[in-house]
Amino acid sequence: MKILFITSPAKPRKCGITDYLDLLSKELEKKGHQILIQTINSPEDFGTFAMDLSAIDLCSIQFSPYGFSSNGISGPYLNSFANALSRKKTHVVFHEIWIGAYPKARIKEKVIGWRQKREILKFIKLLNPSLVFGTNSATIDRLKREGIHAEYLYLFGNIPYFPKPSSSRKAHFRVAFFGTAYENFPYELLATWLKHFTKQKIELRVIGRQRGSMGLEKIRSMAQRHKFAISMTNELPPEKISCELQSCSIGVSSTPYDVIGKSGATAAMLEHGLPVLAYDDGDTPKESLFVPKKFKDQIFMINKDSSVEKLLKYIEKPRKHFFDGVAYTANKMLELVI
Repeated sequence: MKILFITSPAKPRKCGITDYLDLLSKELEKKGHQILIQTINSPEDFGTFAMDLSAIDLCSIQFSPYGFSSNGISGPYLNSFANALSRKKTHVVFHEIWIGAYPKARIKEKVIGWRQKREILKFIKLLNPSLVFGTNSATIDRLKREGIHAEYLYLFGNIPYFPKPSSSRKAHFRVAFFGTAYENFPYELLATWLKHFTKQKIELRVIGRQRGSMGLEKIRSMAQRHKFAISMTNELPPEKISCELQSCSIGVSSTPYDVIGKSGATAAMLEHGLPVLAYDDGDTPKESLFVPKKFKDQIFMINKDSSVEKLLKYIEKPRKHFFDGVAYTANKMLELVI
């Protein structure tokens, strides 16, 4: 099968979608499929899209509003693009959806989100894709409210497994922070949780490249207040990140639980067998929340008291083997689209 991926500008190791497509394409090529990738660098590229699609069996659109446009709005160019593809077999993977669709959204977010939603819904109507995918609970819930059925597609981790050299027992109880540290995560509640798990010194290990953010400052402040050790690796190649994850006892995802599925960093922690602490901010109805069955026993909500005892029991068990999420997602995608 000849598959064309249409995506936002390529930014290796700086954009999750770029890394996702790189790994997915290689996996599909191993299975004998031919892969092409076309980037959309500005909304105008949608309007001038004139690629010969006669030999393409499937067009896969990796959709992120702000990936295509600095303000998240592509305008009438998106409609032209939908018309150009409307006779081809297509599927759309929503890595992100319109903003402002949560209870405490600011007025500006709601206004921009209203425009984005109108644009996206019209795009889907004109395109009439064979399948629509979402990578997380919030996206699937928002689409469902608008009458659009979306299948769940697992977004795998962006760090392959590399065997770690054997070493002596760790002196610290090491806690992994991998991925963006979001400001609104309840770091003080997290500190209370961490103190339940061990009599060892707690070390907060901030792994990989970090953007300067209030979230990172809050991690530093938490460490200082509670006398946790803290260390940072800065940017590392994937093989060293894999070894870092293997050396940690648990991971923390500051991505809200309803959108945790769009975090490749969180997926990498889970795939490496780490139990992961997360937080539900209440933005999506509880009946719409889910995580992959494979990881149901690995995610623990810090705003649920019952999770403390479960985690204490869990961390005594041998670590799970690495889960090859890339192969899993490639197989699932092919299963659904062929």
